[in-house]
Amino acid sequence: MTVKKQNNPLFGLKLEVLLTELSDHYTWPGLSEALCIDRFNFHTGMKSTSKFLRNNQWAREKVEVFYLYEFKAYPYPEPKFLAKPPRDRNIPEEQSPGEPNAITDALIDRVDIACKYRIYDKVSTIKEEPVYDPSNPWGVK
Repeated sequence: MTVKKQNNPLFGLKLEVLLTELSDHYTWPGLSEALCIDRFNFHTGMKSTSKFLRNNQWAREKVEVFYLYEFKAYPYPEPKFLAKPPRDRNIPEEQSPGEPNAITDALIDRVDIACKYRIYDKVSTIKEEPVYDPSNPWGVK
């Protein structure tokens, strides 16, 4: 059984390689300004930055959207496709990457709007407290 390769520039691309390409072109302070992620202002190393992005889905997807649509300059898809994670989106075969865009206020707004289409599952970490029973204060059964 053959596995069909997705038509997505992010397919098989490691996060470290993606960050290296972006930081070489835009610099870390430039990425911090463009993506509004303060973590990039205090870049302490590729390993810690990659760990931050792996632990924070919203930040990783924001970086991936920026990579696809601003660095590689693919045209933005329709809003219904922006609701899918960037690694699950397919780029039409007739589209090819362009030149990286310069950081402007319009670019920052475009990335923010594109990322707002994603809906994240919020995990409720607050557990309901059991009802207090004065006849059994320690909850012994």
